[in-house]
Amino acid sequence: MFQTSTYAQLLNKLVVRWSDLKPGKIGLSYSLESDHFCMLLDDDDLDVMFDLVLSTGSKRVRVSVFDAGGSSSGCAKQEICIDDVGIRGGQNLAILRRDWKMDVDKEEIDLVPKFCVNKETVLLSAGWRELIREVNQKFVGGVVEFREALAKFAIHHGFEYDFVKNDQERVTAVCKRKTSGCPWIVHGRVDKLSRFFYIRHFNSVHDCDASVLNVQHSRASSSFIGKLVLDEIRSRPSKRPIDVLGDMKRLYGMSVSYKRAWTGVEKSKADVFGDYSTSFDELRWCVEAAKSSNPDSVFDIEFDHETKRFVRMFVAFRASIYGFNYCRPLLFLDGTFLKARHKGCLLAASAKDGNKGLFPVCFAIVDAETNVSWSWFLGKLRDILTNERDVVFISDRNDGIVNGVANIFPQSPHSYCLYHLKMNLRHCLSGLKSGFKEHLVNLFSLCAYAPNERMFDDLISDLKRQGKGRVVTFLSRLPKEHWAYAFFPAKRYGEMWSNLAECFNSWIQEERHLPVTQLVDGIRVKMMEKIAERSQLARKWNFSICPNMNKELENSFQISKSWVVKRSSTDIFEVFCDPSVMVNIADQTCSCSDWQFRSFPCCHAVCAIYYSGKDLKSYIDPYYLVETYREVYSLPIYPIPTLWKPVAGGSEDKDSILPPLSRKPAGRPRKKRVRSNGEKIRPIKCSRCGKVGRHNKKSCKEDLRDAY
Repeated sequence: MFQTSTYAQLLNKLVVRWSDLKPGKIGLSYSLESDHFCMLLDDDDLDVMFDLVLSTGSKRVRVSVFDAGGSSSGCAKQEICIDDVGIRGGQNLAILRRDWKMDVDKEEIDLVPKFCVNKETVLLSAGWRELIREVNQKFVGGVVEFREALAKFAIHHGFEYDFVKNDQERVTAVCKRKTSGCPWIVHGRVDKLSRFFYIRHFNSVHDCDASVLNVQHSRASSSFIGKLVLDEIRSRPSKRPIDVLGDMKRLYGMSVSYKRAWTGVEKSKADVFGDYSTSFDELRWCVEAAKSSNPDSVFDIEFDHETKRFVRMFVAFRASIYGFNYCRPLLFLDGTFLKARHKGCLLAASAKDGNKGLFPVCFAIVDAETNVSWSWFLGKLRDILTNERDVVFISDRNDGIVNGVANIFPQSPHSYCLYHLKMNLRHCLSGLKSGFKEHLVNLFSLCAYAPNERMFDDLISDLKRQGKGRVVTFLSRLPKEHWAYAFFPAKRYGEMWSNLAECFNSWIQEERHLPVTQLVDGIRVKMMEKIAERSQLARKWNFSICPNMNKELENSFQISKSWVVKRSSTDIFEVFCDPSVMVNIADQTCSCSDWQFRSFPCCHAVCAIYYSGKDLKSYIDPYYLVETYREVYSLPIYPIPTLWKPVAGGSEDKDSILPPLSRKPAGRPRKKRVRSNGEKIRPIKCSRCGKVGRHNKKSCKEDLRDAY
C-alpha cells in the first residue's frame, strides 16, 4: 500500500489479503498509537489520516475492521496494524498485521463472581514485583542490595530459590525446582571498577505450577523482618512481636513465625538504639555532651571502680531547675521499673505548673527502688533546690521515700497519697461486705478532707466505732499530719493524690523499653519539646490568668450570679446562698474552707470580690498567672547532637562501664506494672457470652448451650 492509495484501493487491499472480508459489509476506523478511534469512510478521511501520520511522526496506524451489516449477533472485530507508513509520494510498502478481538455477548459473561465481591488489597510488597527486571540492571549498593532485592522479588512472586554461587563478587540463583526442569535463573557479578552489581544473565520464565507458591517464605528471615519494621520501631520502641505478625500478613502477605518476629524486633531495636550493654558505657559521653550544651545542669553518674559496673545516674537540666522556682512548691515523688534487658528503676520528682500541667524536675536511673537509692536521689534533689522555699512532698508510703524525706528534708511536710491509703484500707477490710467496706472507705475520705480539727475528731470517732479493730489498727500506724488536711502543717494547694507521678510514668511509657543512654536522651527530647511547645503557646495568650484556672473562675461566676451579697465590713461579706457563708477577702478565707484548701478563690469568694468592686486578679496566687507561667518555660533545653559521637567500647575494654548485674526473674518478663491491693480495674464485657468480668471472647470458657 502506498500513501497515495485511495479508500477503495485500501478496501481492495484488505479483501485481497483476507478473503473472508466482504467490501460492502465492513467498516473501518483508525487510531494512531492510542485507544481513541476515528471513522474512516472515504478518501478525505484517508487523506486526513496520512496528514496526521506525517505531522505526528507516527510509524504505526491501527485500523479496526467491524461489521457494517447491522447484525445483532456477536461479531468479530479485527484490528489491522499498518506499520512503516511511507511518506506521501514514497515507495515504502506497508506491512499489514491482523489481530482478532471477539465481542462476547453480555449473556455469555460469567456473573457468579458478582455474588461475592472481595475488596482488593494493595500490599506494600506490590513494589517488589519488578525489582529484578532485565540483563544489565544495575545495583548501586553492590551485592548486598542485589540479595535484598532478589529476596523481595521472590517473596512477592511466591517462589523459592537456591544459590549456586554466592560470594562477594558473584551471585547465581536458580529456582528451587531446578531439578524438575524449571529454567528460571539469574546471574550477576560486581564490576571491578565501579563496584556496582550488574545482572549478566536472567531467564524470567517459570515452569513451576501454582501448587509450589507459598506465603511462608524461607527468605523472610528475622533480619529481613527487622529491616521492614525498622522505621516503626524507631517511632514506637514498645512494638510487640505479635503486632509484627499481623503487620507482615496484612501489609506484605507473608506468614512468619513468632520466633522470627521476636528476633526481628530485637535486631531492629539494636540497629536503631544500639546494644543494651554498650549503652551504659555511652553514658559517659552523653553526660559530657549534655554538660557542654546545657551548662549549669546537674548530671552525676556513679559506677563501681573495682568491677566497672554501673550503679546509678542523676539528671536535672538547668531549664527544669529554674522553672520549678515558678511552680507551686509541691513535688510528687514516685519510682517505676524499666523494661529493657538489664531492668533497673527510674526515680522521678515532678511538679505542676500554673495551668495544672506536668513539669518534670529531675530523674535518676538506679538498680532498684531501695532506701539507699531514695536517700541518694533526695540528697541530689536537695542540692538543686536553689530557692529557699518550704517544699511539700506528695507520694505513696514507699519505705524508701518515707525514710528518705524524713532524713534529707526533716523540716518539709510529707503528704501521703489518699488514693493509695484508700486502697490499703480496702485491703485491711477484706472479707467484709462490699457495700459496708465502701462506706468505711468513704468515711475515711471525709476524715482526710475535714476542714477543721473538730469536724475531723467527730468523723474519725465515727469511723473507729463502725470499723472497730481493723480500722483502729490501720489508723494507729498512720500519723494524721501526713494525710488529714485539718492537721497538715503547710499549704497543699488542694493536692491530695500523687497521680501526677503516675502521669510521668505513663508519659515515658515508650522510652522505658530503650537502652539506658537512649532512655535518658529520649526523656530529654520529650522535655525539650514540651518546654518549647508551652513556651510558644504562652506567648499567644493575651490574658493574665492561665486558661484552666481562668475557666474555673468563669464557672464560679456563672454559679454565683444569682446569689445576694451583703457587706459586713470593708473586707468581710456574707453570701446568701443555701446555706449562706462568710467570706473574708483580706485573709482569703471562706466558711466553706475551699479557698483555704486550694489557695484559689472559691465560687463564694468570686461572688464577694465582684461585689466589692476590687480586682479579682489581685486575689489570685502568683503561681496561676500567665507571666509566672512564662517564666516556668523561659529557659530551653538545648539539643545534644550525636554527629561526633565516638564508638562505645565493648566488654573487652577495661575502661568501659559495664551493665549492672541483674538476676533474671522466673517466668515470662512482665510488661505491665503490678497493681496495688484494692486498685480498681476497668471491667471487661465479653462479646461472646455477654458477661462482665476479667475475660474477653478470646479467653471465654462459658458454656453457651443454655442460651439457645
